[in-house]
Amino acid sequence: MEAHKHERRAVSFVMMSSMIEGGFPIFINHAVRVLPVMFFAGICAYIGSAIHIALLIVRRNWRQHLSWKTWFYIGGVTVCNSVLALLFIFAGTRYTSGINTALLLQSEMLSSFLIFRVLAGEHISGRQIIGALGVLLGTLFVLYNGSLELNPGDLLIVLGTVFYPIGNMCAKRALQTASSSFVLAIRHLFGGIVFCTLAIVFEDITQQTFLLLYENIWLVLFYGVMVLVVSKLCWYEGLKSLPLPKAVSIILSYPVFSLIFASLFFGERPSAYQIIGMCITIAGLSVLVRRTSASILPPDLV
Repeated sequence: MEAHKHERRAVSFVMMSSMIEGGFPIFINHAVRVLPVMFFAGICAYIGSAIHIALLIVRRNWRQHLSWKTWFYIGGVTVCNSVLALLFIFAGTRYTSGINTALLLQSEMLSSFLIFRVLAGEHISGRQIIGALGVLLGTLFVLYNGSLELNPGDLLIVLGTVFYPIGNMCAKRALQTASSSFVLAIRHLFGGIVFCTLAIVFEDITQQTFLLLYENIWLVLFYGVMVLVVSKLCWYEGLKSLPLPKAVSIILSYPVFSLIFASLFFGERPSAYQIIGMCITIAGLSVLVRRTSASILPPDLV
């Protein structure tokens, strides 16, 4: 009875993370239309880093003696997940819809499968091939969306997801000796530095920009606090008690919440192709994660 209650609590945490992650592509899609992209990403990263640093100080866990190898892996997840992947995703979402952004982000699991199974030479079962083809078919439906003309924004988002499996592999190894909050703090801090530097160099940051930031502070707080902090903490709390395949299956339901957020807040309506693509992709993912290995990590592990 106690074990069942503990599992339900873990499922609730992962479901909460899935709900928040569902809002991520929808709200950033709106944010980059009203705020400079690099500026928005940099400010949010600083907020997330500040909160994780505060948590480390409160827990008295900010002094961590790490080897150069651990720092190398922290650098890997930082560059791949907090810089390169986000550069492509934030740039791409400006030229497509929030719903497309949410659905195309799921192609990360296909990239993960190809990198860790095919390139690493791991055994691939017939069921896994069917699952991978399902994810690919669903992604193609979303990319097509009634027209043969490819949207460059969609392609940028798909390219951005290619960096996540590499970063997640580095994260998995870094977390063997470093705490999750420490990795997240370093990752977001460095990301904030990179994006704010790019904003100063390439974007026209004026007093009007800060006024727009104040008027849309709820978008900044959602991404900087809810996504970069609350969602990650919920994910880790749930992952402590749930088997990885079950946790991944739950977290990958986030596009359903994306559709709800897009409809309620911004009046976006999914097309028939998007709905079909989502259903096929989720079906393919359910097959893939049913027999997933530890090398295939869930979306953006840290």
